[in-house]
Amino acid sequence: MFVLFVLFVLTALSACGSRPAAKGITLAGAALGTTYHITLLAPEGEVAPEQEQAFFQEILQEQIEALINRLDRSMSTYKPNSELNQLNRHPLDEAFPVSEDLLAVLVLAKHIYSLTEGAFDPSVGPLVDLWGFGPQQTGDRVPSASEIAALVEAVSFEHLRIDEAGQVTKTAEVELDLSAIAKGYVVDKIAELLADRGVKHFLVEVGGELRLSGSNPNAQRWKIAVEVPALEQGNIQRVLSLTDIGLATSGDYRNYFERDGIRYSHNIDPRNGYPVTHKLASITVLAPTAAEADALATGFMVLGKAKTLSIAERDGLAVFLLVKDAAGFKEYYTSHFEVYLAEGSNKRQGE
Repeated sequence: MFVLFVLFVLTALSACGSRPAAKGITLAGAALGTTYHITLLAPEGEVAPEQEQAFFQEILQEQIEALINRLDRSMSTYKPNSELNQLNRHPLDEAFPVSEDLLAVLVLAKHIYSLTEGAFDPSVGPLVDLWGFGPQQTGDRVPSASEIAALVEAVSFEHLRIDEAGQVTKTAEVELDLSAIAKGYVVDKIAELLADRGVKHFLVEVGGELRLSGSNPNAQRWKIAVEVPALEQGNIQRVLSLTDIGLATSGDYRNYFERDGIRYSHNIDPRNGYPVTHKLASITVLAPTAAEADALATGFMVLGKAKTLSIAERDGLAVFLLVKDAAGFKEYYTSHFEVYLAEGSNKRQGE
């Protein structure tokens, strides 16, 4: 199974506005082994009376949960008969027709795999399990070099071939886990559903992945807090002012073990089979979709600071990094990220 990177649940902050706040609708529930939270403004002029708004909210939540359940049946690694698990069990070198949703996720995953030079790889699951960060506990055992080398040979998204007819063929025994992109995709599909229902202003969050549109109930851009990467939650490093964008954050500070004075992160580099050793503590990525941000944050967390900044600047990506040093955490961000920083922040770009 693919590693479940710890994603900060970023807090939506309601800033005070000069106009009276609109009455927002809040929806929440369970999704993909985690939770979802949605704040939205109902379409103007359609559901103003309280009784009509309650009906609109009830119907909308039913539609959202039906959508979540459909996507879970497609991409879950926990449901034995999910579409993804059927693909994992499918014979080698035989085409497997996939749904439109699964195809879209696999195509995007292939793109991010290439962009991150293999650092994002949904076939890394066996290595994650070997290091004890999967569902099976290994007692914080450090695997041998031979065990790691044996699995590295079998881990590569290159073993997945996608044809123009929407069929997928495995050329080697790989076990795919889409956990580091599926939540973002679910966020995007919920956002599409809301837009189709005439909703223009919303915040959708599933397991820490975000998609924002329009403005908050105070008629301002959504204010999103990026946490300080520490075990204690609630301390804010930055406040971002956002709209019409997807966001994801990945970090290394809540899932690790120590053995003989060495700290082993759950962030496994699929290219060599070992936990990363760099000082990058967290990364926040902004992208047109939550799925893109989700996958990029995972891959960049493996690559580390220097390579991430190089790729992100080259490709025009908005990326914000916090790197651990002797004094605490130092900020680095790309030129494309600066525009999203909230007014009034006195932080400066890292050198």
